This record gives sequence, structure tokens and C-alpha cells, in this order.
Amino acid sequence: MLPYIFMILGVLSALAIMLLTGMYTAWYHILIFLALSLGCFVVWVILFLLFVFICSIFVDKRKERTNINRFYYRLVAMSARLGIFFTNTTLHFEGGEKLPKDERFLMVGNHLSNLDPMSVLTKIPDKDILFVSKPENFDIPVVGRAIQKSGFMAIDRENVRNAIVTINKAADYIKNDKASVFIFPEGTRNRTAKGLLEFKNGAFKIATKAKCPIVIAAFSHTELVMKSGPWKHKDIYLKIVDVIPAERVATMRTQEISDEVYEKILANTLNR
Repeated sequence: MLPYIFMILGVLSALAIMLLTGMYTAWYHILIFLALSLGCFVVWVILFLLFVFICSIFVDKRKERTNINRFYYRLVAMSARLGIFFTNTTLHFEGGEKLPKDERFLMVGNHLSNLDPMSVLTKIPDKDILFVSKPENFDIPVVGRAIQKSGFMAIDRENVRNAIVTINKAADYIKNDKASVFIFPEGTRNRTAKGLLEFKNGAFKIATKAKCPIVIAAFSHTELVMKSGPWKHKDIYLKIVDVIPAERVATMRTQEISDEVYEKILANTLNR
């Protein structure tokens, strides 16, 4: 939606310029109008990115976040939509009707590229889904500060004790009805030709501690975007495969949950 709003603003801005300057009498003014519309669109995009940059300056990265900041979360979600738009992709979304409507949840999925979280934020912006991410992502200029302020959580995969702190924090977000949480059980991006990497079963402790449903998602072809570049159109896919109700989660061990989720994602991921 956001890119199209900028397109409309670009056209309206160009139209205003044409009317104010009196450039609407000759046939070639149409060409000028089209060029101005494109230029104004770019200006609106730059102004938005400048606004995000200014907002990020005021983020204190040393401060611990215990709540979702919806203003920054919306900024991150809008930026994700803009990013998807400029990658020249069509994002196909299936199974949205399966998402729990009146309760928080843990969402899990396979991890192929940085477009995976962007896809979720683009297609499910109204569910307040915070991501558990690697610490390096919080050091990315502007983006790192924005996601940290939003409430995204860094998980230390090298330190079990620190990882447990993050898992407990994520469970508290869900249990206290502050936000839903997304975690990639593979722990990192799958850069191999294999369907899935081995799951880290500790990821599912978030659901068992929060006593919440688990939403199973499958991403397909998001890894192809960076390989082919923006000049070639791509189709990428986000599918909500299934939901394990909270009642079932309460009766299952993390290994059982992991095995079921693994098989369902594997069966619903398109061939790479």
C-alpha cells in the first residue's frame, strides 16, 4: 500500500507543479508530467526514509525494551513493504484465515533470506508480530535501532543462559498479551540446497512457557531475489500451513512439536 500512496502523491505533486507553472498547453508537456511524476515519487520515498533515519537517531540502544512500541513497529512494517516493492517481486500469501483472531501466538517458519521477516511484516502488519533475531541485525545502521525500539529481541546462540533470558522474555510478551512472536527454529538462514536445516528445539519453549498456539509458516523462493537482482521479476510465497492449538501444545514435548513443525514446513515448501 505505501508505495502506491507515494505514487499517488507523486502524480498529485507533479500535477500541482504543472498547473502552477502553466505547463499544460503543449503536447510535450505530457512527457514532462510523466517525468515529474516519477521524480516526485522518488522524492516522497526519500523523505520517508529520511523520516525513518531521524526517528532512529532518538533511539537509545542501551535501554532494555519490555513493551512493543507500535509507532516504531509501524515504521518498520512500512519500510518492509517498501523494500518488497523495490525488489520487483510479487508476494503471494496463503492461509491467512488460519491465524488466531483473539489470542497471541508463536509463529515459526523456515529461513531462506532477509525477505522472510519482511514478507510477514508486509502481509500480516496488524498482528503485532515481534521477531527474535540474531544480535548482528541490531547493529545495522538505522534498521537496527528501529527494530530494537519496536521490541524485536536479540538471541545469543552461543550462550545458553543468555538465550534462555530471551526465550523467557518472548514468552512473557505472548503471555501478557503484549505481542505475538516469530522465531526461526533453524537458527540461521539456510544457504544450502537442503529443504531445512536441523531445528533448535529450544525455540518451541516460548510456546510451552506462554501456553499459546503455534502458527506454522512456510517461505518459498525468497532466497532467489538477491541472486537474480531487481531487474528480473520474481514470485515469492508465504503460506500459513497450520496452527497447533494451545491445548495440544500443553500436552506435547518440545521434541514432538519440533518434529511435527519440521515435517509440515518441509511438505509445504516449494522446490528450491
